[in-house]
Amino acid sequence: MANFTSCAGIIINSTKKIFIDTNMGPAQTSSLIEQEKPDAAIITHYHLDHSIWTRQITAHTDARIFIPEPEENYLTSLDFVIEHTAQPFGMAEEWRSFVKNYLGYKPLENHECYNNTTSFKDIAPEMVIVETPGHSPSHTSFYFPDEKILFSGDMGLDRFGPWYGWKDCSIREIVDSILRLDGMDVNLILTSHGGIIKKNFDTSWAKAISRLLDREKEIRKKLEAGTSRTRIIEHGVFYKHKNKIKEPMRSFLDMWDTAMYEHHETLLRQGGLEYFFPHIASYCSN
Repeated sequence: MANFTSCAGIIINSTKKIFIDTNMGPAQTSSLIEQEKPDAAIITHYHLDHSIWTRQITAHTDARIFIPEPEENYLTSLDFVIEHTAQPFGMAEEWRSFVKNYLGYKPLENHECYNNTTSFKDIAPEMVIVETPGHSPSHTSFYFPDEKILFSGDMGLDRFGPWYGWKDCSIREIVDSILRLDGMDVNLILTSHGGIIKKNFDTSWAKAISRLLDREKEIRKKLEAGTSRTRIIEHGVFYKHKNKIKEPMRSFLDMWDTAMYEHHETLLRQGGLEYFFPHIASYCSN
């Protein structure tokens, strides 16, 4: 989490052995792939901590790689990534250097696309695709109804709450996805950055939405008090301790805070989250 090079994933032993977002860091992931020899690798969304590991799959196995269809361009073109992420914030070259030289981004070539109509019956017939956009345009979660296990991916079930630091994110879609997931029958939730959740599932979902409401409330209060956009971003929307971070990461945090501020500002002009979800405050408090 700290250096954007890893996340938690899962291994499914079904008809075939499948890795989903199994990124433990470069060395550990390579060792795991060599040891387990997966038959398939699935990416939940294009963000680099969830996708960069698949470049090692082809080096060690003949596994099939599945990527979300609407995000194919992000995973096959560095130019597209830069244009649709850092470029609108004037950080194109800095982000390109970081993504290419530090994270080792390379375009995926041999892959298959999936969407909500895709069947994985030949490799994991029990696995259900759950569309959960908002964190990214087509972020995907996976449900295993036999065990009532949900792999939620990056839905904000950690101490930081939901993340929406690119222009292609959507706070409204995040909330809508959370509310749909909260209605599922689960015994266990596996997350990408928040560990394993074994109980109080409704409380966990409510806390994630509460984070969004709290940020919106803070921004509204500051704007009403006359605080400038620049000062609000400097203080931090998601990242509150940026002054302790070295460059270039400090500038990246500012970039993501800027994007998140803009998402909130747009929502506030439209009436705020409660305009679109009238009962959301009571949902969180209950």
